[in-house]
Amino acid sequence: MENFTYKDFTLQWHITHRCNLRCKHCYQEDYSAFEDIDKIKPVLSQYSELIKQYNCIGRLNITGGEPLTHPGLYDLLDLARLKGMRTGVLTNGTLLGEWEARRLKACGVDYVQISLDGMEKVHDNIRGKGSFDRAVNGICALKAQGIFTSVSFTVQNNNIGELKKLASFCYILGADKLWFDRVVIPSQEDSENLSVPAENYWKLLKTAARLNKKGRVFCGRSLQFIPCRDKLIYHCSAGENLLIVLANGDVMPCRRLPYVIGNVKETDLLTLHQSSPVMKQLRAVGIPEGCRECKYSTLCRGGSKCIAAAKTGRFDIPDPDCMLSKR
Repeated sequence: MENFTYKDFTLQWHITHRCNLRCKHCYQEDYSAFEDIDKIKPVLSQYSELIKQYNCIGRLNITGGEPLTHPGLYDLLDLARLKGMRTGVLTNGTLLGEWEARRLKACGVDYVQISLDGMEKVHDNIRGKGSFDRAVNGICALKAQGIFTSVSFTVQNNNIGELKKLASFCYILGADKLWFDRVVIPSQEDSENLSVPAENYWKLLKTAARLNKKGRVFCGRSLQFIPCRDKLIYHCSAGENLLIVLANGDVMPCRRLPYVIGNVKETDLLTLHQSSPVMKQLRAVGIPEGCRECKYSTLCRGGSKCIAAAKTGRFDIPDPDCMLSKR
């Protein structure tokens, strides 16, 4: 019998696949999936039962597509807060104005995350002309309401040199947090060569470590703690205290791992989490063989399973971008 003991449990809920942008690195293929709020409310009840069974904090992150295209977003946030869940919204920020920020404030969201993939020219090349200015306006609207605002930077070959400039910009803008992670595209599908080679990513981590000392960049994701020497050491939560629900009800262990383990319309979240063969395999990985002699092994536990799966087709081996495992 497995022991399910968690301090918290995160549900990332893609309430719609509709989106007003078409970003170059997006893994979304279907932009039509959409359900009325009354049809998707049972997901909250299933999640509420799961966190009750595990006696842990519920962290609900609502995203899309673009979540602000769903008219039921605010009702879902209100309902989640009534159920005692901590809530966040992950958005491209382009639809956020003063009214939307006030409404999010009234819903009591704990934080909002907005994506910026570089300064204006680079960001707009990735996400569409004018998207940078609209996202920045969204950040300003959130800050005017006192909402904790996080900026997400997706590292890829066409923006890897932007982190330093973006860190200074976000600091001046007043963003509460800037964090970054690697683009995840299966190697056979990476026709535009967006994935960052390991040696280039390692150079970026050294830059990030210097920025972290100035309080400009958060280095709490996979591998980032090594050059940063941060006390916060990340390990992949896929298979453990994380589930993803897509707009059509499909459930995944991680949005960046290509496995659908079931559908909430047929099987509840608690059952899928405990009984899915894929979830069991992910939990059984432990520390990959190539990492066991590393001093970070019991904390890092091999890095990102999604990166390993994208670059090699396997999630049970060390993160292929880790220079320590290569040694």
